[in-house]
Amino acid sequence: MARALVVYESVFGDAKAIAMAIAEGLASRLPVDVASARDAPIQVSGDVRLLVVGGPNHAFGMPRQSTREGAVRDQGADIPDTHYGLHEWLDRVQLPRIINAAAFDTRMDHPKLITRLDHAAKSEEKLLRGLGATLAAPAEHFFVVDTKGPLADGEEDRARRWGHALGELVAARPANASG
Repeated sequence: MARALVVYESVFGDAKAIAMAIAEGLASRLPVDVASARDAPIQVSGDVRLLVVGGPNHAFGMPRQSTREGAVRDQGADIPDTHYGLHEWLDRVQLPRIINAAAFDTRMDHPKLITRLDHAAKSEEKLLRGLGATLAAPAEHFFVVDTKGPLADGEEDRARRWGHALGELVAARPANASG
């Protein structure tokens, strides 16, 4: 049976909340598993038809060791392993030959100049394409009120709707097709 897998990295908990909401939406069409990047499988099973990945914009891109260490030191983030996150997982993972994928990030919606420089989801999409995945939809951005959150009003509901739409899209495609 076809399944979906949502893999996330979260620094202050907001990206995890979005990942869980996306999974709730996907579950209306596909069985779904959710895992943090440090707990996600390195070999993704062939029955996974949709991989959704996401995390926060952190210092204008995907979190990396130095920005994770800074979040722990300067903002009290609870990150068990600052050496490993979504980018590192995407560098190591092996995907099935045919797989659809989508990316998301969390970000502030202000100041406008800074948000234009945030590129976490763009980097996620580039890494997914490099792994041979077909992007099922453009990246989605979910907003937080401040660096440490919380999520802006309505963002978890919007994530559920996006997950549902992704599930509908992928469930409608033949099992041997992507894109």
